[in-house]
Amino acid sequence: MNTNINENKEELVDSKTLSLDQEWYKLSNKKICSVLETNPETGLTDREAKIRLEKYGRNNLPKSKKPNWFVIFLKSFLDPLSLIMILSGLVSGLVAITSQKIETVDITGLVIISIIVLTNSIIATVQEVKSLNQVAHLNENKQTAIVLRNSKKTEIDIEELVPGDIIFVNSGGFVPADTRIIDNQLLKIDESALTGENEPVKKISDSIKEQNLMLGDQKNIAFMSTLVLEGKMMGVIFGTGQDSEIGKIATKISSHKPEKTPLERKVTHLTATIGLASIILGLILFLTSFFLLTDENSKTIKELLVISVSAAISLIPESLTIIVKICLMVATKKMAKKNVIIKNPKSIETLGNVNVICSDKTGTLTQNKMTVDKIFIDFKEMDYKDFEKNKYKELINCITLCSDAIVEKEKIGSATEIATIDFIKKFEIDYKKMRLIHERFDEIPFDSKRKLMTTLNEVESRKMVYVKGAVDYLLDICTNKLINGKITPLTQEDKQIIQDQLYSFAKRGLRVLGFSQKDITENKEKYESNLTFLGCVAIIDPPREEVKASIEEAKKGGIRVIMITGDHKITAFEIASRLGIADNNFDGVLTGQDINELSNEQLKERLKRTNVFARVNPEHKALIVELLQEENNIVAMTGDGVNDSPSLVKADIGISMGITGTEVAKGVSDVILADDNFKSIISGVNSGRNVYEKIKYSISFLIAANISQILTLLLILIINKDIALNSVNILFHIFIIETIVAVPIGMQKERRGVMKNPPPTHKRESLLKGITLQIIITTLFNTLFAVLNYEIAILWFGSDAKEFAKTGVYIAIMFSPIFYSLLYNNFFLPIKTTKDLKEIDKYRPNKWLLILMLVAFITTTLTLIPIETINEFFDFKTKGLNPILAIIFFINSLLPTVCIYLTYKLILKFI
Repeated sequence: MNTNINENKEELVDSKTLSLDQEWYKLSNKKICSVLETNPETGLTDREAKIRLEKYGRNNLPKSKKPNWFVIFLKSFLDPLSLIMILSGLVSGLVAITSQKIETVDITGLVIISIIVLTNSIIATVQEVKSLNQVAHLNENKQTAIVLRNSKKTEIDIEELVPGDIIFVNSGGFVPADTRIIDNQLLKIDESALTGENEPVKKISDSIKEQNLMLGDQKNIAFMSTLVLEGKMMGVIFGTGQDSEIGKIATKISSHKPEKTPLERKVTHLTATIGLASIILGLILFLTSFFLLTDENSKTIKELLVISVSAAISLIPESLTIIVKICLMVATKKMAKKNVIIKNPKSIETLGNVNVICSDKTGTLTQNKMTVDKIFIDFKEMDYKDFEKNKYKELINCITLCSDAIVEKEKIGSATEIATIDFIKKFEIDYKKMRLIHERFDEIPFDSKRKLMTTLNEVESRKMVYVKGAVDYLLDICTNKLINGKITPLTQEDKQIIQDQLYSFAKRGLRVLGFSQKDITENKEKYESNLTFLGCVAIIDPPREEVKASIEEAKKGGIRVIMITGDHKITAFEIASRLGIADNNFDGVLTGQDINELSNEQLKERLKRTNVFARVNPEHKALIVELLQEENNIVAMTGDGVNDSPSLVKADIGISMGITGTEVAKGVSDVILADDNFKSIISGVNSGRNVYEKIKYSISFLIAANISQILTLLLILIINKDIALNSVNILFHIFIIETIVAVPIGMQKERRGVMKNPPPTHKRESLLKGITLQIIITTLFNTLFAVLNYEIAILWFGSDAKEFAKTGVYIAIMFSPIFYSLLYNNFFLPIKTTKDLKEIDKYRPNKWLLILMLVAFITTTLTLIPIETINEFFDFKTKGLNPILAIIFFINSLLPTVCIYLTYKLILKFI
């Protein structure tokens, strides 16, 4: 095509839509440029590109619309607990309006409830907006591409690429859109993000005539988001944005509607239970007071109704929503510092309850960096740390000079070559300087048939041939060996020793590269013959140093770690063995082929004793997750590629990689690892378990405090035919205990021993499971001593001193929870099972709890000032109260905490 044809296309492009529905791999280079109306020598003009950008859209993947903060704020009022609180407030306000005596009292209650609901919504909104911003921050880095426009190479934002653009991608670069390769030099591409295959794909520029090729077989196509490992390419773009292969998958997945998290389901169930219980108890209290109280009590039906409604409201843990949101907000912030980005804060609890983690190998469990691990030289194996650079100069020369790898900030070359140069750099060898000193005169590039690379260099005034490559091929052209600096003939016995060593390396999942040399006297001498074998290096992508300890911690916490990889089974098992994933309790490795040959029931049985899966495809991953879930496991799945998206969606918690992860994987996941490190997952689980523990403790604390209040009212009503608390007392209890005392629980420091607790046995486990005994014990002692205060006052002053008796009840229900909450700091009451009570943390002061306890104590104490107006407002009497009786009241407020402590110590003694 010539330039004139291209320049006269502007009107044509305006009126004609390009035919993009093609089997692009079948078209010749000339044909594809014709179809896309472009020229490989000049590219598109800026005007053409602008028109096509408007027609075909920007080159980006579909993203879920970021909700407006005001919409998030309004949705927060639809929380089940918030709805019950709003309804309770409306009922309370309605009763107040129709009452003749206590309008102000109940309007105050309505105001208190409104403040709590509003605070809930503000916290929820701030938390969700922060989470959305953190995720957006991961994707805000702009990517650019080199494109031919107006006959000049220029760098533009990849979002501005259009069909027909001519692009250039070098080693280490990502392919910005689906591209037909029209020219390349030794091009190899990593397509694992799309296909799941870890082996680099060698690409070509010629057309392919076969029919219905799978994506992995389209060797002349470079797909969006794949990585150029070696070589460079020139190509013409035919698919951008949603029209790319990755874009098509992303569009399908974006329609997926997330289900409620386990935490949301549990809170909804708990809310319904408590809501029903509050109605029943409120009704019981009203009917009991109605039938027991006579006209002499001067209580109208409306007053009894106000008190009953207030009592029913008090049973609802109004601050639970705030506590949950604070717990999640604090945890989200802490987890972000640990490189765990939470997209939906409610997923934190799910992460904490995970009992199976299905993890990819490369980059998550390993360093994603090929590294020299072992060396075979002088016919003996050694660790790379024992290598002596002064003793083995010949091997260093061969590694350095027979290589094109560049290892600086930007690394260029194959992973194997880069690993060998990284290796010699550890010994402070300047490979660049060596290459300058020892000039290269000739070379034979590596190719897949020979599996060798050869160079001719000048070393110490001699012409040296260096050859590296697959050891099997190398041995066929070697006749000598170098041992301890001496060259001797390479015998068949020697070759067998080398083959045995290769087998040993292969069993350990190591990739081997051999090296040889010879000096030549004539330039015409054949390079690749009569070589001297120098040795070989064994390379592996090593495990991350910190991962083994993290896996051990996971095991102690009842979490099973499963490796699922597309890598070879031997390599997978070697890494799994090093990390402790594959141990004596589990069978070896199941491959994708094995899975295909098993029924679902057979695979389910094998899943019980297999921890390593190799050579699997995306369908296998999703199936493994599904079968694990059928056994009531809570499953986390890691992934980074588009092909991982189905399993990320299927899992209870999907975890994508922040560094290597594709936008599609990040979009469908619940959690993003900013550092791609397995250790961060365990840190996230630890935080999740702490959140779950705090939430359950909060529920225990609030329910016990609230039930104690209602039971105290009922018992005194039945025993003494008196209402010991009025609506002001009840609503003030809500304000102090649920707002000031309970809220700091969410700010409590993380407990160190939480990973020693087992995860829940079922994903639908009730939030009340494991804390029922704690609620009963706390309620029992709180109620007992509150009633005791009333009875002591009656015994002390007689039945006419009911105002003093009510003072005792008020002191008990207000101060007992305050004292008990302080117990949380130095004697954390484990709430999973009674067995966990043996795990007692040392004192870990929570400054917010201490400060707010002091505020609550002072505020409550001020209500006891012997001023008649205050006494009338709260319906008790402190003026004239006997000091000894007052001391008894306060002692009885402290005794529930002491009794709870002693009861748990007693439980510890007998379990």
